[in-house]
This record gives sequence, C-alpha cells and structure tokens, in this order.
Amino acid sequence: MATPPPSPEAPRALLPEVDPYAKLPAEAHEVLALSPTLAVLKLGLPLALASFFQAGFNLTEVWVFGKVGDNGASLAGAAVSDMLTALFALLASGLGNAAVTQISQATGAGNEERARAAARSAVFIGLLLSLGSAVVGLLATPLGEAFMHPTAREAGTAFLRIMALGGFGTVFMVVAIGILRARGDSVRPLVLIACVSIATLLLEMAFIFGWGGLDPSGIVPCAWVTVILRGLTGIWGLWMVNGTLPLRPARGTPFVDRKVLSEQVRMGLISAVQQSVRVLGMLALVALANLRLAEDSGHNLFIALTVWSKIDIPMIMLAFAWGGATAPIVGMSLGAKEPEHARRAAWAGARVAAFAALVNVMMVFVFGADLVSAFLPTEPGAAADALSLLHHIAPVYPLMALGMAIAYAFNGAGDMVRPLIWDAVLLLVVQGALAFFLGAEDTLAATGFFIALTISGVFQGLVPAFLLYRRRWS
Repeated sequence: MATPPPSPEAPRALLPEVDPYAKLPAEAHEVLALSPTLAVLKLGLPLALASFFQAGFNLTEVWVFGKVGDNGASLAGAAVSDMLTALFALLASGLGNAAVTQISQATGAGNEERARAAARSAVFIGLLLSLGSAVVGLLATPLGEAFMHPTAREAGTAFLRIMALGGFGTVFMVVAIGILRARGDSVRPLVLIACVSIATLLLEMAFIFGWGGLDPSGIVPCAWVTVILRGLTGIWGLWMVNGTLPLRPARGTPFVDRKVLSEQVRMGLISAVQQSVRVLGMLALVALANLRLAEDSGHNLFIALTVWSKIDIPMIMLAFAWGGATAPIVGMSLGAKEPEHARRAAWAGARVAAFAALVNVMMVFVFGADLVSAFLPTEPGAAADALSLLHHIAPVYPLMALGMAIAYAFNGAGDMVRPLIWDAVLLLVVQGALAFFLGAEDTLAATGFFIALTISGVFQGLVPAFLLYRRRWS
C-alpha cells in the first residue's frame, strides 16, 4: 500500500517562524514587533514622564512668577510672552512632524539614507526658524502693546525680547526631540527635558527669591537663564541625533537634499500652521476679553485665561506625548507596508491619551481651588474666574486629548491637511464666534467665554474620532 504524500501544512509547521521585520533597522524592528498598544505604551511612557517634567516646570514657574509682588502683572506678561514665542516652538514641532513622517516611514522601509537626509533638512529648517524668532525679539515693543494689558507691559515686553532673541535653543531642542522620537527613541528626549526643566526652575527660583545672596530682580533674569540653558540643551540634543543618524553627508552629497527638503516643507508648513492654531485661538480669546468686557472684568478674565493656559498644560502635554508616540509607529507601519498595524496604532494612541486625561480631570476638581489660590493670592476676582473656567472645561479634557492624539496619527501617515482644517474651524471659527457672541458684557460676560471653550472642547474630540473611523489606511 502506497504511503500518502505529506500534507502541505506538515513541513511548513516544522519551519522556524519567519520574522517579517528582520531586515529592518533595529529601531523599526523593536517597534513593529510589538502589538500596537504595547508599542504605544513603550514609546509613550517616557514621553508622558517627560510631559510631567514640562508640566511641573510650567506650573511651578507660574507660582514663582506670581510671587514677584506686582499683583500678577509679571505673571501675565510672561504668559503672553510665552504664547508669542511658543509660535516658533510650535512651528518647529509642526515642521518636525513632517520630519517624523519622513524618518519613520524611511526607517520602516529600511531606507537609512533617506532618513539621514530628512534629519539634515529638519536641522536646516530649525536654523531658519531661529532667525525668525530673533525678528520677533526685535519687534517686542509693538507686540507688547498689541497683546499685553498695560499693567503687564513693561516686564512682559522685556521678557519677550530676551526669549525671542534666544529662541534658537528652544527650536533646536524641539527638532532634536522630534528626530529621536521618529527613530523610536523616547528615553533620551526624557533625559533632555528633565535636565533642562530642573536646572531652569532652580535658577529661576534663585533669582526670584534671592537665594545665595542674589538680588530678587523679577522675571528678566529668568529669561536669560531660560535661553542659555535651552541653548545648551539644543546643542546636546543635536549631538544625540548625530549618534543615531549621522548628520554629515556622504562625500559628494549636499547637506540638504532639495527633494527631501521640499517635501518636508510642503507637509511641515501645513502641520506647523495646525500646531499654531491652538495658540492663535488662545490669543484671540485674550484679545476678545479686552474687546468685549469692561476694564475691570476684562482684566480679571485676562489674568484668568493666562493662568488657565498654564494649568491646562499638563493635559496638552500628555496628549502630545501619546500622540507623539503614535505618529512614528504609524509611519514605520506604513513604511513597512503594514496598514492594519498603522490603523490599530492610531486608535490605541487615541484611547490611551483619552484615558490619561481623566487624571487631569480629577486633579482639577480636587486641587483646582488650591492651585488658583496659590497662583493668584491677591487677585480674588481673577481667581474666581480662573476656577470657574477650570470647572467648565475639565470634564471635556478626555475628548480634547483624544482629538490631539488622532491629529498626530494623521501626521504620522503624512496627512497634514485634515488636522489643520478641523483645528482651524473648531478653535478659530466656532470657539471664537461663540466667545464673541456669548462673552459680551451685556450677555454672559466671562461665563460666555467658559461655555465657548467647553463646547469647542467637545467637538475637538468628536470630529477627529469620526474622521479616523472613516480613514482608509494605505
């Protein structure tokens, strides 16, 4: 009797399992070999911890600047200055998102030369942004007159001038962190952020409180401390980048590949505008507060909005952290031609960001009153407005975080247009219109601003989630 031939499955079962990512660079292999959720957690946890350092720095800086003794004028001036200079940090972040897309997709495809070219383009763009920030420093006086309340203008303008002229440190720090993140490295960005945050805060406190025999001279020395330390950190970050993606081009190759640069600028400018819309929306609210309310109530709301912009940072930073972890996973997955892995990673990052935001909701309702009273001990009207604003907006933090993380997932896939459209419509048109009509002195006054922010926050989650559901990954 003849022996039946072996089934086709039998020998296949005896073969070792083939690793589909074995030929990819180690950075891509480590990310894609995990499930999307585990990959998001592995890459996102150090970024989330880094966000705590950033948030702790910002909150403590608000408290320190509130101790200057000028009824919150220095605090408010520095906050508006931060909004104006943050435009360049956000531009660097937005343009960096394009670099993350290029580098992560090239890494997933195993194209190391293209990844290096994208990193060099990001450094070149960082140089141009640094020059733009310096121009803002030269225009500090007219900008202070346009955006700062008279009580905060003198200290705020001086603070803005120094921070903008020395903005190169912030820009290159953001560029370096973006490149490292694109390669699946979130530990060294944590080291960079932790070191600069702790060192800056300690020196700022020394100048504000007069430690070590220093003259307590307000916030201007703090600006010098910040730009010097961020400059050193930016240089350190670029040194780290050079270790993972050597920036020196091969002999006969230009430092900047025009094709790569053109693509990065095309995507990056769209993402940069999208990254800046949140700050522009906040500046619009500050301007509307002065326009629609009487002087006293306008001053209180102006202070409340600037304090909220600082207390709001933990939620935003956490959402950016989880979104920042999601984008390179999506990019590497698409570079490796694994669209299903990219889709699942996008939803995983959005879910984790929304869940993490629940911590911020709890912190606002438990410690919100203590935070506000600590920051504004001598401004009862502004403190009441700030606390009311927090209680209105905190319940929608998970939806806002969900939308921010989804925007990063779209960016990782190379889609910069749709996040820009939904942010512009929601944060400028919808939020601005609601604040204008509801926030008039004879309507709901400050409460109208709070309601506008809450409604906008709801749509900031629902609209991106719907668009992600409809997304067809390729």
